Formats: sequence, C-alpha cells, structure tokens
Amino acid sequence: MRILVVACRFPEAGGKGDALRAFAFVRELALRHDVTVVTTSPPPSGKAEAALREYAAVEVRPVRVVERVLGAAEAALRGRPGQVGWMMPRTSWAGVLELASGHDVALIVTVRSIAGPLGIPTVLDHIDALSLNMRRRADGPESLPRRLAARCEALTLARYERRAAGWADAQVVTAREDAGRLPARPAVTVIPAAWDGTIAGVDGTDRDIDVIFTGDMAYPPNRVAAEWLAYEIVPALRRRRPEARVVVVGRGAARLRLSGVEVASDVPSLADYLARARVAVVPLRGLGTGSPNKLLEAASSGAAVVATSWAGARFEVPCLVADDAEEFAAGIDRLLGDDAGRDDLARRARRALEDYSAARTVMRLEAVLAGAAGVKSDERSVGRPTG
Repeated sequence: MRILVVACRFPEAGGKGDALRAFAFVRELALRHDVTVVTTSPPPSGKAEAALREYAAVEVRPVRVVERVLGAAEAALRGRPGQVGWMMPRTSWAGVLELASGHDVALIVTVRSIAGPLGIPTVLDHIDALSLNMRRRADGPESLPRRLAARCEALTLARYERRAAGWADAQVVTAREDAGRLPARPAVTVIPAAWDGTIAGVDGTDRDIDVIFTGDMAYPPNRVAAEWLAYEIVPALRRRRPEARVVVVGRGAARLRLSGVEVASDVPSLADYLARARVAVVPLRGLGTGSPNKLLEAASSGAAVVATSWAGARFEVPCLVADDAEEFAAGIDRLLGDDAGRDDLARRARRALEDYSAARTVMRLEAVLAGAAGVKSDERSVGRPTG
C-alpha cells in the first residue's frame, strides 16, 4: 500500500505520546509499504529528521505563528476546535490534499490533524478522545479561566469528533474507555500504546532509588499525581520506612516545589533514572485519557510497579494496584521488604511487554488500513460531509 501519514506533530522516537506512536507506526509500516509523512511541525533536531527520513518520504509544511493564530481564530468563528485551527490551518490542509491523491490510504494522527475529507480511504487514530480529555481538564486543578476554556473546547471537540468520524473509514484509539466516548461509526478499533524501547534486566544490586515517579510535569494529571505522591503517599510510606528515598523526575519537575522528595528536573534520560529504581509508581487518578506510557517505561526498566486501578487497567501488565495513599504506602513497603517478590513482579511485567511491542501493534493497524483501503470509492462517498 501507499500510505500517507498526516501528523500535526513531527513523528520522533523521543517525542510526546502521539509523536512517539506515529514514529513507531511509520518505521514498522515502512518494512512492507511505501510511506509518506506530511507534518506541520518542523523537526526538533537534525537527528530526528534523519531518523524519520530513513523510513519514509517526509513533507514538512511548517506553519508560522501568525498563521496558527489566524487558523485558531478562524476555527473558533466556524465553530471548530481552536486546537484544530492551530495545528492544521487551512493553508496547511490544502497541502495535505495535494498529496492525498497519490496514495491508497491515509492515517491521520489525532483529530487535530484532520480538517475535512481527503478523498481517499482514511483511518483516524484519535490516540485518545480529546473531548473527554478536555472535560476532565475542566474539572481539574488549573485556574478558573483555563477550566472554562477547557469546558468550551470539550463541547466543540465532541461535535468535531462526530464530524471527523464522517470523513473516516475507520477509527483507532488506545483505550476502551476512550473508544466508548467516540462515535460508534465507523468502527473503532482499540490498538494500545506500544513499547518501543529497550528492556532492562531485573537486577537490584545497583538500584539506589527506592521509589520513582516520572513524567512531563507541565501536564496537569502528572502534576496532580506528583503532589499526591509528595504530600499524602510519601508521609504514609515514611511512617513505615522513614529512610525511603523517593525521587520525582521529569520535564518541569523543579517548578512543582515539592517537599519531602528529591526532584530531578529536565534530565537528559528518564531511562537512566528508572534503571536505578526498585519501585516505580503511577499514581494517576483518571484526570487524563488514553494510556500512560510511563507504566510501560517503568516495566521495561526492571522496576516493580504500583499503579492506580485506572492506570493499571490500560495494560495487561502485572503490577500492584492502589487507589488511596495508605494502599500505595502499603504496596511500596511490601515490595521494598521482599526482594524476591519484587523481582518476580518485575520479571512478569517485563515479559508482558512482548504483547505491546511496536511490531505486534502495527500488525493490528495494518489490518485496519488494509480494510479501509479495500472500501469502494462509491461506498466511501455515501453520507460524507463536504465541509
């Protein structure tokens, strides 16, 4: 197949969730198909650009800030989400349309990247339901103006997701919860997040961090989780283990001003810190959507994982489940006091990662793409919106 991948963020191995997923998909699909990537974001580095061009033809259509601002304003006037106008202004979409005719099927990475029908079979990978994400942000810890803006965007996104579904022949998402919040037609296939990195051994001899939490702390669900860890979970743990070493690692972590834990902000490699941890925690309480890659990262590092039931339900990866501070403290204490049990849990989690390899998940995506490409053009034209 000739596959056109449309991504508002530049696909890269070390990027955010959608960029990381897109890169893994492109790399695996390129083994059997001709892939072209069109993106409105410039490459973050020459290395990232070279890595993507190794697998696909790449069309970078960078958008100036003024064009993004005008695109967002136009989207608002037309009743569309501001995110779509910002990420895929009309001029950029015109360039995507020019490329579409030379391909058998298109893969759109997030609803932010689609601005209308493409005229070829189209698979829309939502990653997660953005309308649900915005609804949860509206109830989250951010300032009142941000919450109000998120509430308005959630309503607009819900309408837009229904409209975008009309332009697609198939939909993909990472979690069942998100699938249930999206239009049922065309069919929604759950393809979970994939683990695309290395898998470390389970050896506790050099692990000098008792508990670790990682993530981009600019993302509100991560920020809330870090604060819950520092101010409720860690005090409960210290009543059991006063000497426990707890580290919060990630982009923007220093801005949280946490007490009672060590903070490593904007480090070159999260993996290096995870490789030193005995226990990794995922105290996310459903403020976000989709699937938390940090659970797979932790399992791959050889650390044993303690996660909320919300986070644990996203993957069939063995971990201890805890939903309040005392349960987290008890689970961490149990693992730190039982080397053999902790190593056994870590080994079982590491084995489970085989089911989440990029190669396996792309096989499922490939079937969806092939199914969409096999739909007759007259069938695709029925009932499709034109604007």
